[in-house]
Amino acid sequence: MDKVVIIDDSDFDRKMIMKAISSGRSTVSFTELESGENAADVIAQECPKITILDIRMPGIDGFEVLAKIRSNPKFDDIPIVMISGSEEAADRALATKHGADGYYVKPPSVAGYLSLGQNICSHYL
Repeated sequence: MDKVVIIDDSDFDRKMIMKAISSGRSTVSFTELESGENAADVIAQECPKITILDIRMPGIDGFEVLAKIRSNPKFDDIPIVMISGSEEAADRALATKHGADGYYVKPPSVAGYLSLGQNICSHYL
C-alpha cells in the first residue's frame, strides 16, 4: 500500500487532494497534518511514498518544513511536492532551492483537483 502524507492547514484542500489521488486507486493510505510542526517525526514514522506540502500555513510555513525535512539525509528518497495558491515564480524557485521535487498551484475547481491528482499519481505513485 502506498502511503501519502498531506500537510495543509486547509481541511478542504486536504480532502480534495485525497479524493483526487485515491480516485480509481484502492492501494493508497493517507496521513493528514494541519501544520508542519511535527512533520519530520510523522514522515519518519510513516515512511510515505510521497509527501504533499502546502506553503502558506500558520506557524511554520511550508518552506521551513521542506528545509527541515531535506536537512535529514534519511528522507532524501521521499519525493516532496509543494502545493500552493501562489503562482509566483519566486515561490517556485524557493521550493526548488529547498529541495522540492515538484510544485503545483492549487486548482480552482473539483475537475482541476482530479487532474492534479492524476498528475501526481503518474509522476510519484
